[in-house]
Amino acid sequence: MSKDKENEIRYRLKILSQLEPSPETSEAVVQKVKDTLEKIQGDSGTRIRRPFFNTSILKFATAAVLLIGFGFIAGRLAAPAQLDMEEIQKLIDARLDKSAEQTLAASSTLMDRRINEMIVLVEAARENDRKWVAAALDKIVYDIRADTARLGNSLVTLAARTNELHKYEQN
Repeated sequence: MSKDKENEIRYRLKILSQLEPSPETSEAVVQKVKDTLEKIQGDSGTRIRRPFFNTSILKFATAAVLLIGFGFIAGRLAAPAQLDMEEIQKLIDARLDKSAEQTLAASSTLMDRRINEMIVLVEAARENDRKWVAAALDKIVYDIRADTARLGNSLVTLAARTNELHKYEQN
């Protein structure tokens, strides 16, 4: 047999190994391999008349089918049990609830911190305003006292001059 024909057989066996093992599939593949071998042998003039073809190819095909079957069974057994949609929805809801709680806790803590910072700033501004108002009131009181003292001095001066004017008028 030539190398190209042998590669074609190996290629077809590779395709066979990727199929799920079922009786119909196995029979179809075996028939296809037989047809290919008959075609190959037909080109050289000899035909296969035995019910089973070359023993090494049969062993290889059997091993491939068994390997696929065991792999399929192992895959089915190793696969996790399927969850129904309600269980999936419950899992998603639980994760979302946990995430929402964490987000709420984090934002609440951050909000508390910012509110406390704002309270400190407002209190500092109020204290500053109180100082300015107190200084302004002190200035007003000082100005009132100074004005009262000047007014008192002015009234005393006016009274003294008025007495001086009365002296000149009586003469």
